[in-house]
Amino acid sequence: MCMLMILLFLWHRGTKMTSRSQRLLRNLDWNLLYTFTVIVDEGSITGAARKLSLSQPSISNALKRLETHLETPLIKRKKGLFSLTYQGLKVYEYATSAGRIIENMADQFAGGESVLSGEINIQIASHIHSPCLDKTLAEYHRLYPRVLININTQPSSEIIRAVARDELHIGLSNQKVAKTGLRFDLLGYEQMGFYCAKNHLLYGVKNLQLNDLSGLSYVSFESDQPSEGLNEISSLRSDQQLWGNLVAVSSNEEEIRRLIFAGLGFGALTVQGAKVYVANKTLFQLPPYQQLPVNEVFLVTAENQPMSDSEQIFVTMLLDFSRESVRKNNFSQA
Repeated sequence: MCMLMILLFLWHRGTKMTSRSQRLLRNLDWNLLYTFTVIVDEGSITGAARKLSLSQPSISNALKRLETHLETPLIKRKKGLFSLTYQGLKVYEYATSAGRIIENMADQFAGGESVLSGEINIQIASHIHSPCLDKTLAEYHRLYPRVLININTQPSSEIIRAVARDELHIGLSNQKVAKTGLRFDLLGYEQMGFYCAKNHLLYGVKNLQLNDLSGLSYVSFESDQPSEGLNEISSLRSDQQLWGNLVAVSSNEEEIRRLIFAGLGFGALTVQGAKVYVANKTLFQLPPYQQLPVNEVFLVTAENQPMSDSEQIFVTMLLDFSRESVRKNNFSQA
């Protein structure tokens, strides 16, 4: 295809093919041109070798072969200096243009669903554990491995705000608000419980009651308050008068767990997220043991903001898996 590019260029200039250009088109290896573009993009032979997982001698040899084919130096070689010759600059321009043509052609003719590429950005409340999300991520990556999935954690309120401002197209939140232009699709539920670590005075104590937690230091998610994402936890503490000394807050489940491990106090974690730590006895579950607080998990999207193809396919797949999970858990035949 690089040959095609050069042919088109020569045709556009109205230049007849010479025997030298014919030989060049017959013998020039696209891999040499591609290696050359990587050398330029990385700024060094060493960088290109690392990028292509090849040895430096292999990269240097490819550059020499290309210069031999073109009968002109492409890079000025001086210690500590990397610069293109005028001919090197022109070859880089032609090669990158040819690369775009080849990539477009591959997308058109490769077939299959994996041609989808790009990036999707997702923000999730850090404590959310959603089986349908996990299943979607696995299946989506299997079908579209060229799409980069970028996931970050934020408090539910920040996620909703970002979607409303068109700064984000896909969010997972525990909070639902009445706001024009936003859509909240229920994905499922998650249970939460109270936990402490080995250095806590209640660790391992049997037959505990809820009032045993009253007055003790605790650590909390930022959203553990009325009208926020974890309002069920807040309501439980209020209803049962589990007042104590709030010693630390975070929006991140990993940091809440770190604070609990450090012995600052007890705190709320998702049952699913805490399960492995309870099993290895680094966390101990505190009451209540029945009728645990339940949080709703919502997919937050904008109703009127266009999505990219990669985003739309992800959202559709996530909703499909969510509905499948609801049918399986609630309507399956015995």
